[in-house]
Amino acid sequence: MPGRPLRLGGAHDALSACLVEQAGFPAVWLSGFGVAAAQFDLPDANLVTLSESAEAARRVAAAVRIPVVVDGDNGFGDAFHAARAAREYAAAGAAAVCLEDNAFPKRCSLWASAPRALVPPEEMAAKIAAAKKAAEPYGTLVIGRVESLIAGLGPEDALARARAYAEAGADAILIHARSFPPLGEIARSGRVPRPLVAVPTLYPEVPFSELADAGFAAVVYANQLLRAMVRAGRAALSLLRRAETLSEVEPLISPLEEIHRLVRVPQEWFVEKPQHGGNGHDARNPEPARPNADPRGHHAARR
Repeated sequence: MPGRPLRLGGAHDALSACLVEQAGFPAVWLSGFGVAAAQFDLPDANLVTLSESAEAARRVAAAVRIPVVVDGDNGFGDAFHAARAAREYAAAGAAAVCLEDNAFPKRCSLWASAPRALVPPEEMAAKIAAAKKAAEPYGTLVIGRVESLIAGLGPEDALARARAYAEAGADAILIHARSFPPLGEIARSGRVPRPLVAVPTLYPEVPFSELADAGFAAVVYANQLLRAMVRAGRAALSLLRRAETLSEVEPLISPLEEIHRLVRVPQEWFVEKPQHGGNGHDARNPEPARPNADPRGHHAARR
């Protein structure tokens, strides 16, 4: 809907994706930064393999009903690698996969002084085309991510790349930036023939309404949940280390019942049952209770 960009909540594992869904976000962004940090304690520099990343995507897609957009980094290599990556993510249940034009091995866009290089636009266009062909049978979309503004190459380079990736088959274009003015100028120019995606991590002061007015179709909140969980976890652990009783930390943590609900523990397992005989089992129901089947099945429904 014009003027109402889609908001994607960033997640780094299945549980955080469930929190994104329960918060009311219409889609999950599975962050490469987040997966590397949360699941491997590694920097975002192509140190997580394709198989590891695809397995993370599979777990997240199976845990939620809403669409999952996977940050596929730079596709792990050339066009052949990008095609395989897109196919693996699509088979894992991804609704869309985002591929960026950072050279392999990548350097996270948030590192201002890291050495970085972009692949030539024609090479990235070939990667987009290969990924699109591989993902199409699954109905999975491909987002082309432009790093020109991060690399200091300027708006015209970003526009040229965006148009090339759109012509190669990208369904949407994500242009990353350190500040909003050059990005807003590109968005308002109308020169990108695909829906535009913004990731305002480095310009958090820009209101959502301004992003909407500039014409962005989607806004990604990529790593805020991970950062919130780290801060909350530090506070709880600091108190826990000094506490004399566990009750002191209770105001800072979720009740056990909330975790049980998140992971779908059957409610009947918490109902007090009468005890019969000396073995602790109800003689009328000697078989142990079985959990209710997850209504979503083994995998989330295809988007």
